[in-house]
Amino acid sequence: MSSLTKISFVSIVILLWSCGFSTEKRRPQKIEDTQELREVKKVSEADIINKTKKLGDSITRKAGGVFMSKISKKYAEGGYQAAAKFCSMNAYPLTDSLATAYKVFLKRVSNKNRNPNNAPSEMEKEILEAYEYSIVHGDKLGSNVQFIRPGDTILYNNPIKIPSELCLNCHGTPDQISEEVRTILQEEYPNDKATGYKVGDLRGMWSLKFLKKEIVQGL
Repeated sequence: MSSLTKISFVSIVILLWSCGFSTEKRRPQKIEDTQELREVKKVSEADIINKTKKLGDSITRKAGGVFMSKISKKYAEGGYQAAAKFCSMNAYPLTDSLATAYKVFLKRVSNKNRNPNNAPSEMEKEILEAYEYSIVHGDKLGSNVQFIRPGDTILYNNPIKIPSELCLNCHGTPDQISEEVRTILQEEYPNDKATGYKVGDLRGMWSLKFLKKEIVQGL
């Protein structure tokens, strides 16, 4: 390369550099915007708990409404036997479908469970006992939110009470449950514990698990 050519090449490089030219590839704007959205938001623990409570209250209210609506419909179609058969065959799949719809881990648990799948974990059992203690002492029941160690999951619970006389035809005292319904229950749930209730009694509770990062992203 001649001296003149070298000088011209150097001059071009200097000119490009002075005009802001860079050989580094610039990331597309969409990628930069996405990265900003993914940055961890600085929120307080109280903010997270309040958001979880609102979501949990909304989901359990809707889920409870769906359950009672479907059971009432089955009762209207075929009486208590039809309602009992629906519960034995569809209650658990219905919970799973609601969990999928709301994108959350969701189940019902009780210390007097009918379905073995509704038995509480050790932590859930403690919360149920706390609800039972509150009832004995006349305290008002409400939803409960707490972090599960190591802290990336949040547990939400909401008490379930026996809402109406209709429920006693499957969950009441022996004289309130017809022979046909008792037969269905004995066949489907030989270890059934879920009887002897009256209206207003604590039946169990909703138990939901949220990912902390999902809650934070929604704030």
